[in-house]
Amino acid sequence: MTKMPITGATSLVASMSIAGIPPFNGFWSKLIIIIACVQANRLGYAFWAVLASILTLASFMKVMKYAFFGKLREKWNKVEEVPVYMKLAMVILALICVVGGVLLIYNINEVFLKPASDVLLEGTKYADIVFKGIQ
Repeated sequence: MTKMPITGATSLVASMSIAGIPPFNGFWSKLIIIIACVQANRLGYAFWAVLASILTLASFMKVMKYAFFGKLREKWNKVEEVPVYMKLAMVILALICVVGGVLLIYNINEVFLKPASDVLLEGTKYADIVFKGIQ
């Protein structure tokens, strides 16, 4: 990560968010899905969601290891950090991942968990309304 510290750090934040590690925003979306599955008594779905998160984390950590923490091959010695505007964009997106995760703690049950479990409990009724309209 010595050649591209900003790219490496922001990639690490993005990887952790996608994998669902707290306090990043991806954690809450995965947690909401898992809790909704448990509340709807769909334990198999909850298991597969947890397994998918674990496998996602493993795959992204492997990418991070080889891209930023592994031994640099000879042909990549001239690699440089990206231009300033790309760095700015990556930092802003990484901050959104962190801030979004921290802000979702407030009132999570009524705003996110209950509607998610209601959708699972009522089957596809919600999706039918959204895609076909109320009949």
